[in-house]
Amino acid sequence: MSILRFLGRLFVALALITLLSGIAIWLVGTNVTAVAGQVWADANIESLNLMQVVIQRHLHFPALWDSVIVPHLLLRQTWEAITILFVLFLLLGALFLRLGRRPPRPSGLRR
Repeated sequence: MSILRFLGRLFVALALITLLSGIAIWLVGTNVTAVAGQVWADANIESLNLMQVVIQRHLHFPALWDSVIVPHLLLRQTWEAITILFVLFLLLGALFLRLGRRPPRPSGLRR
């Protein structure tokens, strides 16, 4: 149970970090209507390449990169990709927190 609560809190924290990162990207003047993959490549091409290598080769899951990350995140506008990640992390956090909640204590009143 505590592992589920930990994962829930971790995903909620990731959601908040994603939201704050998106706000920071917007505040520094980055074009948030540009394609997210291009914005990431312009900011740091090495980390983009590293992420692709880790997912495709080290995790042995090339379909995740090709079928999910590229079309649903990297080819979308930056603000859309950040919103999708925020909502995904927030929903996962809520799910894990819900699954890991403690059962209610009996109140002592019986009917």
